[in-house]
Amino acid sequence: MSAATNFPAASSPDHELAPYRAISRSAVLSAVMFGISLPLVILAIVSMRYQVGDAVPLGMVGAIFAAAALVLGLAGRRAVRRYPTEYTGARLALTGIVGGLLLLVTGSAAAAFTYKTEVPEGYARVGFWELQPDPEEPELPISPKALELSGKSVFIKGYMHPGVSSMGKVNHFILVPDMGTCCFGGQPKPTDMIEVYVPEGKPRVAYAPRRIKLAGTFMLADRPTQSLGLKGVWYHLQADLVK
Repeated sequence: MSAATNFPAASSPDHELAPYRAISRSAVLSAVMFGISLPLVILAIVSMRYQVGDAVPLGMVGAIFAAAALVLGLAGRRAVRRYPTEYTGARLALTGIVGGLLLLVTGSAAAAFTYKTEVPEGYARVGFWELQPDPEEPELPISPKALELSGKSVFIKGYMHPGVSSMGKVNHFILVPDMGTCCFGGQPKPTDMIEVYVPEGKPRVAYAPRRIKLAGTFMLADRPTQSLGLKGVWYHLQADLVK
């Protein structure tokens, strides 16, 4: 009596393992860009709505990441459609496309609306870059623009120098242009400082490492002065508004 020999049944095509498909790298990056953009745009909307912080850079940076999400999402979607047996991640790419488009529009709108409406009537927008010396006029230690602005009403953004960080709410501080000088202190360039005075009767300001907006009368000193432990202060601002 011979023993029956059992041979493994031939595998059916229906039971074969599905070929491995990699997730499209563009689709993954698109979702990451969307995830970075979302909180930035939300903060821009909150800033615009409640007049805290600065919606312009938040909205602009959020829109840049949203644009990257949109472009990468389109690339990922295209890769999945073109090579369906090699790539997956179509839904991930679609999230980046739709979310990126919405955040691009929203972030750009928040930044544009804030930029257009943040300057009070009667004030001229000024940037620290306009207060830097002209290389073509080396004999002049300050900006020619500062001479024109002296005595005029201006609107400017910047950071409080940390020299007043331990003084509570103050009515006298130095405004600097960037976060590095704001947070790490030190002696800024003369043309990177504006001495700010908040008149009696107006709310005092507590130090915070965030960008603030000021409107007031810009004044140019006859000679550089020393203030709050810093030397070479040419520019001064009698503030009407700080926020």
